[in-house]
Amino acid sequence: MQKETFVRAATHRRSCWNALAFSVVMACASSDGPAGVDDPATDARANGGAMDASLGGAGPDAALDPAVHDAAVDGGGSGPGLCCPSGDCLCHGPDPTELTSSNGSFETGRFTISTGTVHYPIDAEPPFAAVAICGGFFNTGPEMAPWATFYASHGIVTVVVTTGAADQPAARSAKLLAAIAELEAENTDAASPLYGALSGRYGTSGYSLGGGATTLASVSEPTLRTSVGLAAHSGVGTGVQVPTLLLCGQSDTTAPCSMSQEDYGQIPATTPKLMLSIPGANHFGWFGPTNAGGGTSGKYALAFQKVFLESDERWRPFLLAAPAGAAVRTTNIVP
Repeated sequence: MQKETFVRAATHRRSCWNALAFSVVMACASSDGPAGVDDPATDARANGGAMDASLGGAGPDAALDPAVHDAAVDGGGSGPGLCCPSGDCLCHGPDPTELTSSNGSFETGRFTISTGTVHYPIDAEPPFAAVAICGGFFNTGPEMAPWATFYASHGIVTVVVTTGAADQPAARSAKLLAAIAELEAENTDAASPLYGALSGRYGTSGYSLGGGATTLASVSEPTLRTSVGLAAHSGVGTGVQVPTLLLCGQSDTTAPCSMSQEDYGQIPATTPKLMLSIPGANHFGWFGPTNAGGGTSGKYALAFQKVFLESDERWRPFLLAAPAGAAVRTTNIVP
């Protein structure tokens, strides 16, 4: 079980990151180490307490050093060859060996903002990508908290968005985007645990009417990196430019897979998209990553976020592997 602490003070988070950064400095204390990495205490003072986690100066020899590689991957992997060819990627966590719906290796914390509750990794190095997620009809937010802890434990900041119980997709979409805007403000707030920690990579997700909302949000804000619909109801596909994952249950009679199939078909062929229908899943088992399909939903949602939100190519082979059992996958994503 991941320990989850309720923390607001930025000093707790920064002390953890500074300790990780110090280990990177020690591992790289050679002529081949990253350029521009000085004493962590000096960097912390120069940046108002926030550590600079960039490892962009790491050379090929440093990438071959296991200690340096592990620290760099945990901290964001800005060096080429760590988890994507270009180096423009976030590489939190160890190398994956399979799809997983279990919590990751990072300890998580949480704090509230006006649009919801933010869950974030405490002992991972920034920068981080972030997701806003909301529930469906009669849901007001807390129901989706297991998804937030799950994502945060894998290095992805997640805000569980507060909604009205009867909010329709348009209202939920607006609240998802408002939460993203508030996360951007947290990134520039010196009193925030996320001060200077966000990479500018954002995605949205939602269940049922919230799943419809995430498709609407991706039309309104095409700069989003991902859209993940969980048993999406009343969604759209026309005009979507954001990489989209649609998960549906083969036993769902409220938002049947035909709804997701219609949205999928409307999404342009130029947009990366994947639809997975999960055997045995109905409309009421989507409140955590281990629910639908005994964890199938969490496995594919995490892998999709890793590949398209963080650009972590280590996860692509697992995302595109043939699904187990009677799950049916449709995609235009190339290996």
